[in-house]
Amino acid sequence: MKKALLLTAAVMAGILVLPCSCSKSFTQYVNPMIGSGGHGHVFVGANVPFGMVQAGPVQYNTGWDWCSGYHYSDSTIIGFAQMHLSGTGIGDLGDISLMPVAGDVETARPGYYSVMLDGSGIRAEMTSTPRVAFYRYTFPAGARRKGVVIDLEHGIGWDSPVEGHLEWDGDRVVKGYRVSTGWAQRQEIFFHARFSVPVLEAEFFDGVEPSGGKSLTARKAYARIWLDVPRNGEVLVKVALSPVSMEKAAMNLEYELPGWKFSAVVKAADKAWNRELSKIDYRTDHRNDKVIFYSALYHTMMAPSLFCDTDLPDGFTKYTTFSLWDTYRAAHPLATIIHPEKMGDYVKTMLDIYQKQQKLPVWHLMGNETDCMVGNPGIPVLADMVLKGYSQDPIQDLEGMKQSALRNERGMDLYREYGYISYDMDPGHETVAKTLEYALAVHLACPARHSGPDRSVCTW
Repeated sequence: MKKALLLTAAVMAGILVLPCSCSKSFTQYVNPMIGSGGHGHVFVGANVPFGMVQAGPVQYNTGWDWCSGYHYSDSTIIGFAQMHLSGTGIGDLGDISLMPVAGDVETARPGYYSVMLDGSGIRAEMTSTPRVAFYRYTFPAGARRKGVVIDLEHGIGWDSPVEGHLEWDGDRVVKGYRVSTGWAQRQEIFFHARFSVPVLEAEFFDGVEPSGGKSLTARKAYARIWLDVPRNGEVLVKVALSPVSMEKAAMNLEYELPGWKFSAVVKAADKAWNRELSKIDYRTDHRNDKVIFYSALYHTMMAPSLFCDTDLPDGFTKYTTFSLWDTYRAAHPLATIIHPEKMGDYVKTMLDIYQKQQKLPVWHLMGNETDCMVGNPGIPVLADMVLKGYSQDPIQDLEGMKQSALRNERGMDLYREYGYISYDMDPGHETVAKTLEYALAVHLACPARHSGPDRSVCTW
């Protein structure tokens, strides 16, 4: 009955929720630039749905409108980073930036981004698999030396470097890691970069100071990689990521992208996006309406993003970037309808976070709890998945909701004692919003009590 009502409402709105119809192109209606101006803060670059990698430009400006690292009004690119946030009100990530050296003309579509760099005349193109960024640089003729700068200093927004490590294997591989602090207090990401052409020389720098040898560990770590570029000027670079180790990054590269066919990866990324976008067939005679709709649907699939290696060491696919206060009202309920295959892993990820920090995620990023925004938004998201039958252990889920609501932090103790939070009692302020959010979380969790005998979460 519920499904029938949902389908009826969707049809009346001109939208059909259907199984994949991948013979039809839905990506043609996506404009990734929508939201990249004004205060949109969206990611512009190349990725696949829910991927760990978001390969795209980082610009010099660092103001609030550059939370994603990019703003349409800007024309100065300082590098192409492997990780970005999208649509957030705080900037972070921007890890492991590459910049080829020797009118920015941009092209962006799902799974692909390219730009012609002013001054150097280098064309930079990028696509990706879930854990590997894939670049194609085309250098113009004439420059005596051609190469790529790897920058482990710069990030986005609040991000600040703690330690960077770079090492060259003497052949075609540069690998390393970056530790930084920012919105997420301690971020660690490891990488393995492989070039399609011989590396002639690798120069390392601690800030602006040259460092000898084939490796470097420093807070402001850079490498300048000089390449043996062929006559056609084309260089390919694969950059694989891992949240665990450089070895796991290399493993991810071999598993997801052993070959060098750039165009084939672009097509595969487009196919991945088309498969997800085709889950909703929006029928209208107005193309602009389709562009707005599918661009918005595309942006819902930037996160949660992968946060595990291909061998799935925990036995399930783990995610991060849980922007829950922003997403519990609409994006997550929508995901339960169009991405049912992911819900089991979302539940397991949220419980894994609960077991590590003794509460469900609030705004979880790169293995860190930021506690950003008010309320307990993890509770309604988990309760929704439990009530829709996506949980294997509803009693454990209810315990996670209960314990998250019983903590003495962020004004919850005051809410339990008085039933509201007085404006003069909580030094964190925002007391009306906190009261409403805590009440909502508790009362949305209460229906989940039918899944287990413990009703104490609902007895305040």
